[in-house]
Amino acid sequence: MLFIEEAAAYMVSCFLSEGIFVLQLDGEININSITDMRQKVESYRIEQYKKFMIDLQKMSFLDSSGLGYLLILIKQVKDSKGEIVFCAPQKLVKRLLSTKRIDKYVNIFETPEEAMVYLKELDIPAFI
Repeated sequence: MLFIEEAAAYMVSCFLSEGIFVLQLDGEININSITDMRQKVESYRIEQYKKFMIDLQKMSFLDSSGLGYLLILIKQVKDSKGEIVFCAPQKLVKRLLSTKRIDKYVNIFETPEEAMVYLKELDIPAFI
């Protein structure tokens, strides 16, 4: 008998670019995936970074649990006197962020390049 493991509905990756921590979210972030995603993100020790970009260009869906976690990330970064931005949300995700007025708390850029330019120009250190 052949068993095939079901692939996760999401993917989380990160990299550091010129002192800016970039978190890339891919797929669906929902109640079924939020715990694993949260553990993965926490393993990156994000509290050490002051410039933080969340790249949403490959995120296809976000439910209230995913939105709640994004709000937690915003609060964590802001509480540590850092700056966090979102970039490149797809139409559905962009509409949800707009409806929930997330743009009151975080800048949302159309492209990763625009977000990087903004973060590079900030007069705050990249690391603590």
